[in-house]
Amino acid sequence: MPAVVHMIRNFLPPMTSFVRNQIMQHIRYEPVVIFTEKNESPLCQEISSKYPAWSPIGSEKGQWLCDHLLLFTADDRKRLINRLRETKPGLAHIHYGVEAVLYAPVLKAAGVPALVSFYGHDCTAFPSRAFGMGRYLLRKNVFNNPAVKVVTAMSPDMEKDLLALGCPPGKIRVHYHGIDTSRFSRPREYREEGEITFLMISMLDPKKGHEVLIRAFADAIAETSAPIKLLIYGKGELEKQIRAWIAQTGISRIKFCGELSFGSEEHISALLSADVFIHPSRRSASGEKEGIPGAIVEAMASGLPVISTLHAGIPYVIEDHKTGLLVRENNVEELTRAIVLLAEDTALRKQMGNAARQFASESLDIRKKEAGLENLYDEVVSASE
Repeated sequence: MPAVVHMIRNFLPPMTSFVRNQIMQHIRYEPVVIFTEKNESPLCQEISSKYPAWSPIGSEKGQWLCDHLLLFTADDRKRLINRLRETKPGLAHIHYGVEAVLYAPVLKAAGVPALVSFYGHDCTAFPSRAFGMGRYLLRKNVFNNPAVKVVTAMSPDMEKDLLALGCPPGKIRVHYHGIDTSRFSRPREYREEGEITFLMISMLDPKKGHEVLIRAFADAIAETSAPIKLLIYGKGELEKQIRAWIAQTGISRIKFCGELSFGSEEHISALLSADVFIHPSRRSASGEKEGIPGAIVEAMASGLPVISTLHAGIPYVIEDHKTGLLVRENNVEELTRAIVLLAEDTALRKQMGNAARQFASESLDIRKKEAGLENLYDEVVSASE
């Protein structure tokens, strides 16, 4: 069974929860993991206990260069090349374009072909950093690197972003990695009476659209007699601001509930007790976009109808008025109307929720996506022969 080296920066969720899923579902390839920053997270412990996992970083200086300048010291680079030559992998799978800036030149020196997966910020916000240095580094180290045989985009929208950055069209393949839908698919009751719970679970950062959501939900409460409430879960830079926005509404039916541990029973319970999932993604002021938010697909797998936006890869997994409702980014009025529509129509919630679950199971499950990923691995290996 040929080895595939998964190259990541660290094991911090949620960044690598989907990487974990890809590693765990391999069929014809044996995974090895190389990382640059160790931590004591459960994800790190799980992966390290099941698969060979190793870091080339040998000093504090090496860690600083890696983290801040995307460079290896000469000693770390030599250690990594020697390790690759000992392992003799069929290919390397680099997760995130930013990490590829670091790893891909070493793979070229070691003669290891690579597949690079982009996920969102790496092809939207990163390219503009340092007055365009990010774009230059992607072109130099990744797109024009002969060791990089395939670059994956999560959606046709991301493919356009990569083309605009200068990635050769012949290298790009559209592939969404999928999630473990069985983890979230549980029996669901579509309630006809009682409170109607709208749920948002995400990182607390500008591209998630929390301010727009809170404004729209406050307007929806004023427009409908349905007993609706909004629960917001997450962790991140905007927590204080989100609490302040909620306080300014003076509405007790909008609540910030703190952080959820991914895949925990509390996480599953939050999804099962909700009636609608809502996630109004938008492009941030820095230009950052989503790929396909995993929280949306998890909600679909659990049987929830989803309200989201015409943003990035989201329209490729949500069909408007079939598996959910899509509105324009930053449009408070459209978002308010979508909230009211699903608040007042139990049958529509049930219809969309069942359609969402079916689509997620049939088209977004990682077990079915894994075969496509390994076909891309085969392509990388063949291209290097």
